Amino acid sequence: MRSTCPRARLYRSEPHPDPYAVYAEMRAEHGPIVPVELEPGVHGWLVTDYATLISWSRDDTRFSRDPRLWRDLAEGRIAPDSGLLPMMAPRANALFVDGVEHRRYRRAITDGLKEVGVDRLKRATELRAGELIDGFCERGTADVLNEYARMLPLMVINDLFGFDHDQGRRFVEAMRNLWLGIDPERSNAEAEKALAEVVAAKHREPGDDVTTRLIRHPAGLSDEEVIMQLLLVVAAANEPTANLIGSGIRAALADPDLPGDRAPSPTTLTDVVDRVLWEDPPITNYPVIYPRADVTLDDGRVIEAGSPILLGFAASNRFFVEENAERMATSRNRAHVAWGVGHHRCPGSDEATAMTVIALRVLFDRLPGLSPALPGEELRWHLSSLSWIPVGFPVHFAPRPPEPRPPEEGEPWNESHSRPETSAPSPSTSGRSPLSYLSAFLARWTHGS
Repeated sequence: MRSTCPRARLYRSEPHPDPYAVYAEMRAEHGPIVPVELEPGVHGWLVTDYATLISWSRDDTRFSRDPRLWRDLAEGRIAPDSGLLPMMAPRANALFVDGVEHRRYRRAITDGLKEVGVDRLKRATELRAGELIDGFCERGTADVLNEYARMLPLMVINDLFGFDHDQGRRFVEAMRNLWLGIDPERSNAEAEKALAEVVAAKHREPGDDVTTRLIRHPAGLSDEEVIMQLLLVVAAANEPTANLIGSGIRAALADPDLPGDRAPSPTTLTDVVDRVLWEDPPITNYPVIYPRADVTLDDGRVIEAGSPILLGFAASNRFFVEENAERMATSRNRAHVAWGVGHHRCPGSDEATAMTVIALRVLFDRLPGLSPALPGEELRWHLSSLSWIPVGFPVHFAPRPPEPRPPEEGEPWNESHSRPETSAPSPSTSGRSPLSYLSAFLARWTHGS
């Protein structure tokens, strides 16, 4: 039976103990394709059905990723300060375009990432993971979500993308402050300045890093396009990887079959991550597709052309597992949709998964006996239209001293010997800085608005 209530509200003002219960209620009320309110007065749809999500994600004829098709935006019904614009406004990166443009941007990104190599990713992840653990290992307590999972991917990305020591420190601090809602305007300005300096510095002094490879790629990206691809990879890849690390830690600690007094084996941790990608994926209701023409559902409801349709990866995976529990118990595979489907599937999924397994191994190796400081029912999540994120995950463990680290270990950031960049990057064609959009989104996302 379908509810007469026209829209399900995706956002919540207060942290919630069980996001999946909220989505189960929506499905019970509206079916697997849910009419939703994204923010007051702004409507769309949410797909929570596994088969439908795959079919629509692969259908480039009926659906597009281009936000210029968003009718409410095109007709001026979205407020300039809308919390949705940071992640739904048009921009020149691989996530928001189709066809030739998409292939051009995606090839530049994938070519830049594949040159990183497994060994370099492993070294960078192990080094930065150890440094973060050194920062709290003597206390015996930590919030491993905010002090470890959320910081590690950004630090590794800084290494691989060629930030020098000063740029990396400032960028990490600015992004972390934005997540925590600390002085957003100043933090935003610092993040913008650091990223502009990176691009300008790589023009002057190219390096063996992803930023240089984007600048030099045969696709011939402009500086603005380079910045847009950097934003996509850094912002869109960092938070999902952080979520996956956090979910992996929770899943490992909750598994009664895993040893509590020693680190699980790498194979076991890989199995844990595979299970999490099915049962608690790191990407929630994003990205968005837009129908080119009206779509009539089996029950007679109509999704109008230009309506935003959120791809509910987390809910689709989770409910598929629940509805096929017996089959999944004996034949679990990697056919999940945690990283997307079709041409727009996340190009950095292998790197994110590898980073997660390494992060879990280092954490459990360094802190045997790690255990949750709160029962699961006391954890809370911020729910917004496009995402849900845990508030935190406190743990305790036997205090341990930091590990000695020789100066030559790993590949530290290079000190900058060039002057800071004082000029701004090429102006955005959207009329607003893409980094301002990103910063505003991070600040709102942290507070679940």
